Amino acid sequence: MPEILPDQVPSPRTPLVWDGTRYRAVRGHTDGTVQVRGEDQLFSFAGVVSRSRTDTISGVGGWVESAAPGAGVIWHITHIYTVDNTSPTTAHWYAMHHDAESLYFHPDVAARAASIPSDYKCDFSLGPDDRIRITFDGGLVGDTCVVRVFGHSMTLET
Repeated sequence: MPEILPDQVPSPRTPLVWDGTRYRAVRGHTDGTVQVRGEDQLFSFAGVVSRSRTDTISGVGGWVESAAPGAGVIWHITHIYTVDNTSPTTAHWYAMHHDAESLYFHPDVAARAASIPSDYKCDFSLGPDDRIRITFDGGLVGDTCVVRVFGHSMTLET
């Protein structure tokens, strides 16, 4: 890797790596990609996550869960969108459902007409069988509700 000198500043698109004393330009493959493994891997990307799940709630304070990553997959979730398409609601309670326990992390307490969504920007990792659970206060039996998660799936270390 060549050393970066003040009079030889690379293009803003040149990936740089810190070697402990100075930044150096990263040399890539002929196809323009760089392969990084192990302790040098800062960010992994295997694909886009945009999963929607629609279900009916079972009663007042009913909930709907998002889809879950499969075995051997981790999702990095950055945005959650939810809506009750049938009835007005008074709150949407956001929780991570992990190991049969719901850990609430965001109360969105606001009166909403039917089909008016709420959303939350976040930074969560979901492992196999983890889900985002939304509880719909004010919803009624049989309401059709949607939970959608956005982010990316991560590559596994090799």
